[in-house]
Amino acid sequence: MTITSISPLSGPPGTTVTITGTGFTAGSRVCCPAAVATTYVSATQVQAEIPASFQGPDGTNVLVAVFVAGADGTATNGVLFTVQMPAAKLQTYTTLDAVCSEVPGFARGGQIADGTIQLWMSSVAQVIKGAMLRRGLSLSPADWQQAGTDGTMAPAEVLELINRMGAAARLAAAVVSLFGNADAAFSKNLSAAYKDELARLEEGAYDKSFKPAAATMESGPLLAYGDTSRADGDSSAAFTKEKVF
Repeated sequence: MTITSISPLSGPPGTTVTITGTGFTAGSRVCCPAAVATTYVSATQVQAEIPASFQGPDGTNVLVAVFVAGADGTATNGVLFTVQMPAAKLQTYTTLDAVCSEVPGFARGGQIADGTIQLWMSSVAQVIKGAMLRRGLSLSPADWQQAGTDGTMAPAEVLELINRMGAAARLAAAVVSLFGNADAAFSKNLSAAYKDELARLEEGAYDKSFKPAAATMESGPLLAYGDTSRADGDSSAAFTKEKVF
């Protein structure tokens, strides 16, 4: 038995692959690399499905060797198949359409793949999560689905804004890198705007959106210069919280 080609050469888990070659029999089994259910078409063609349960890091490409094993234990040559792990499973707070619409004139389906943009969205989402954790904000969606109050942005709107701008900034930079005639100034401004919004989250400007009943405060000196603690060593009163937003 010999494999001459497989089609397609790439696809997500669950993709049906047609293997063309010679010497196949009804007892032949496609392996990728473990044996899977195989449909015998003819002595020159068999079909099988890349397991839908195939595991791999979200948004990545995983190479697997596809070969055919005969009932007598012989095996064909192997041909590489690229398993494209879905990026859609990556948690983000925005959408592909929203990110792409931030970059004027950008058309999906070109040199910058949707999967790449999804990875940027996920990367920015991880940065956002880190900022939320440092501020003691919950990562549970159930805790930030409420509407905004007193003129504040809703938590979901805050997260979407920062995630969208961060991913769009990376997309704009990639467009500038690939196409020299793109607007580099726009890319820099978008990146700066993203950093500003992320800083606002990190510094507590959006705390009231996530915790309407909480107060974000700034510290100011309470004790005399040089005093850092009480006589018993407790430094918790060394600074007072004066300014409430």
